[in-house]
Amino acid sequence: MDKNRIFKEKGITLIALIVTIVILLILAGTSISVLTGENGILTRAKQAKEQSDKAAYDEERALERLSDEINSYQTSADSYNQDKGVNAPKVTKGMIPIKWNGTNWVVCSATDPTWYNYKAEKVTENGVEVEAKYWANIMLSDGTYKAGIVTEGTVVAENELGSMYVWIPRYAYQMPEDAQTKKGTIDVTFLMGNTNKDKNGTEYIKATSTTNTETTKVVHPGFTLGNKELTGIWVAKFEASGTNSEGKAVGNRSETSSTAVAVEPSVTIAKSLPNKVSWREISIGNMQYYCMSIAGEKKDQYGLDYCNSHLIKNSEWGAVAYLCYSNYGEVPQINANGNNKSGIGYYDLITGRGPDKTSTYSEGAKVASTTGNVTGIYDMNGGAWEYVAAYYDNGGSNINTYGKSTTSVAGKEVKYIESGKVKSEYASLWDVYDVSTEVTIYPGTENEETITRATWQDGNNYELKHALARYLVTKEMFNNLPKGIGVSEISNTFSFYNIYNTNSWAFYKLKAGTTETAPDFVSGDTSSVWDSDRVNLGGAYAYFPFVERGGYYHSGSYAGVFYSSIYTGNGYSNYGFRSALVL
Repeated sequence: MDKNRIFKEKGITLIALIVTIVILLILAGTSISVLTGENGILTRAKQAKEQSDKAAYDEERALERLSDEINSYQTSADSYNQDKGVNAPKVTKGMIPIKWNGTNWVVCSATDPTWYNYKAEKVTENGVEVEAKYWANIMLSDGTYKAGIVTEGTVVAENELGSMYVWIPRYAYQMPEDAQTKKGTIDVTFLMGNTNKDKNGTEYIKATSTTNTETTKVVHPGFTLGNKELTGIWVAKFEASGTNSEGKAVGNRSETSSTAVAVEPSVTIAKSLPNKVSWREISIGNMQYYCMSIAGEKKDQYGLDYCNSHLIKNSEWGAVAYLCYSNYGEVPQINANGNNKSGIGYYDLITGRGPDKTSTYSEGAKVASTTGNVTGIYDMNGGAWEYVAAYYDNGGSNINTYGKSTTSVAGKEVKYIESGKVKSEYASLWDVYDVSTEVTIYPGTENEETITRATWQDGNNYELKHALARYLVTKEMFNNLPKGIGVSEISNTFSFYNIYNTNSWAFYKLKAGTTETAPDFVSGDTSSVWDSDRVNLGGAYAYFPFVERGGYYHSGSYAGVFYSSIYTGNGYSNYGFRSALVL
C-alpha cells in the first residue's frame, strides 16, 4: 500500500511536472511572440524609439529652418567655426553627414571634429604626411539610409549611398599678379557667416566690371542667390545620373544605337553617385526641372523639406574652380572615361573616374577630384561637357526653345525663360550675361553661305562688316562676364570662328600689340595659360546662348575646370549636368 501510494504520488508528480513544463513552454512561446513578434513589445518599442528619434530630429530641423528664415536676409557671423577657420556646413532635414575612413564612407554627426578640414595644413595618414584638404560631404536620404534614423558610425557601402554633395564655404579671393599672362595660385580667404568680413574684421567688396582683382580681394559672386547672402553652397559631387524602371541608365546611347534610353518621369530622378553612367541627351530646361525637383516635386524621395535645389549656375561652378586653384584645393585631372563611335556618338561616360579608365573614385581616380582625395568634387575636368544655368542675352530663339521643360520629359511644361528673358520667379537661379547690339543685328546667319572655307583661311576677300561684327560680339561677351566665374580672369584671348585650318581651329582677335579691329587669324586653341583650359566665347553662331563647362572626356586640350564655351551651346546636346543645394 505504502509503495503503491508512493509510486502513485510520484507518478502524479511526474505527470504534473510534465504538464507544468508544457504549459510553461506554451507560455514562454507566447511571451517570446509577444516580445519579439512582428507586433511584439520589443518590435513596437524599437519602432517607438525610431519614431521618437525621428520626431526629435524633425523638430530640431524645423527649429533650424525657422531660425534660418529669420536670419537669412540679414548678415550674421554665427555660422563661422573659429576652430576650423571656416563656415560650418549647413545641414537640414534629409542630409546625412558622412566622412571617409580610408576604405568606406561612415555616417557621422555635424559636430564631428574629423568631418572636414579646409585648412592648408599637413596631416599624417598611414604614416605619410599629406595635405589635409578634407571638404565636407553629405548624402541625401535617397539611398539605403534615412536621416534622423541611421546611427552614427554606420558604414555605408557604395551601393547604399544616397546622392552626394560637397560643401563650398563662402570666401573672398584675389587673382595672382598678371593672371591673364601667367599661372598662379588664387589667394582665398574664408569669410565669417554670410558677411563680407574675415576673422580679423577685414571687410571685402563685391567686384564690378571695373574692379582689378589682381590688386583687390573681392567676395566671390557664387555665394549670392537673389537678394540672399549665403554662408556656402552644396555642390553635387558627381555628374547627374538616372535610371528607368528597368534600371537602365537614361540619356545614354550604346555601342550599337544612337538612340538614348528614355526617361520615365514617374520613376527617374537625378542622383549624384559614383560609377554611374552620366545622364545626357537632355535639354537645359529639363536639366533645370530635374534639379529643382530634388527639393521640389520629388523632395520626399530625397528626404528634403527645406532647401533650394537648382541646376548649378556658372558663378557657382566658378566658386569651385577658384577654390581648386587655391591652397585649399587641387586642380583635378581629367576624367578620361567614355566611348565615342562614329555614327553613334558618346556613350558610357562613367562618373567619378580619372585618367585611367579602369580606376574608381576611391582609388586611382581620386586625382580627378578637386582635393586630390575622395572628399572633393569629381567630373569637373572631362567626363561629359556640362551645361550650367547661364546664358547670353542675345535674343536668339534657342533661349526660349530650350529654356523650358517639355511635356514629354517632365510631365508638364515649365518655362524658365520666356520672350528671351528669364522669368522673375526663376531669376535667382540663372546667370544672365549682356551682349552688344551686334548680336541682335547680326545673328550669325546672314550671308553665311557666301563665306567659303578658303576665304576665311587665307584672310582675303572677306566682308569686313561681318568679320568686325563677329569680333565685337565675341569681345562684348567676354568683357561682360562678371568677375569670379572661372573664365574672365584667366584668359586674355577669345575664339572667333570655328572653321578648320590645317586641321586646327582658326580664331580671331586683335592684331598682336595693336588696338586695331581688323581681323587677324591665328591657328591653335584659344586657351588660357591655366592648364590649357579653353575659353570659346564667340563660337560660330551668335544664336548659341547657353554656357557649357568642363570639356569632354578624351582631350585635355578640350577640357578643364576652367573650360567654358558657347560653341555648341544651343541648349540641347549630348551634355551632362549637376545640381547645387542652397540653404
